[in-house]
Amino acid sequence: MKLEKLNPSVKMFTVLICAILLSVQYLVSLNVTVFLISLFLLTFFSNARMKQVLTILIPAFIAAFGLFVTGLYYARGSSIDVTELESLSAVPYAVRAAMSTNLYTAMQLSTRLLAYAGLGILFALSTDGEFFISSLMHQCHLPPRFAYGILAAIHLMPTMTREFSNVKLAFRTRGMRVHWYSLKPIFTMLVNSIRWSESVAMAMESKGFCGDAERTYYSVPKIHWYDLACSLGSIGAIVTGMLLLRY
Repeated sequence: MKLEKLNPSVKMFTVLICAILLSVQYLVSLNVTVFLISLFLLTFFSNARMKQVLTILIPAFIAAFGLFVTGLYYARGSSIDVTELESLSAVPYAVRAAMSTNLYTAMQLSTRLLAYAGLGILFALSTDGEFFISSLMHQCHLPPRFAYGILAAIHLMPTMTREFSNVKLAFRTRGMRVHWYSLKPIFTMLVNSIRWSESVAMAMESKGFCGDAERTYYSVPKIHWYDLACSLGSIGAIVTGMLLLRY
């Protein structure tokens, strides 16, 4: 069964609970296990493309490496006394820093970030946006006016991207140089986006849309037994790892 078929609201709360549980523990092995299982599920039980996964993981690995170096060089609680290090002047500074600081703390920080990244990628790449908003309306009672407003904004994003490219092309056609940090194309795109949003709002009102009125829905997401089973199994696995693992 693909992860895309799971109820998005149940999946969201499951990921949040797992993230909270990971925040109160200091087990490197559990963090690494959660990260690897998230990648395994994305690879074999979802429609996510590995190119997307790797693209998102690159900044996650960079941030994890930064936390590892920070914890390695600036962690408190030295395992070796400073007077003992003075006699090791011939040892390279990097080695002395690794000896004098808490290596395990650095691993805790970096692997926890990777675990969070794995959970986030697992939810983001295995959840359809419209299905998620529909689930929020029916399971979490999100008001329809907010739900359809979010959907309208999501569907405007490709149009905004095309408009940004067209604005830059128009500037170049006029002989105006546009740098990547220039705000002129962004300002023009935002002005046009405001016009589009007003047009969308008028179209919804002309079609009789009202957030408070009773309405029918094309599809109504439901919570099935396998949604609860996957949720309880995931949370139970995290709790079991917290109780059994030691490092």
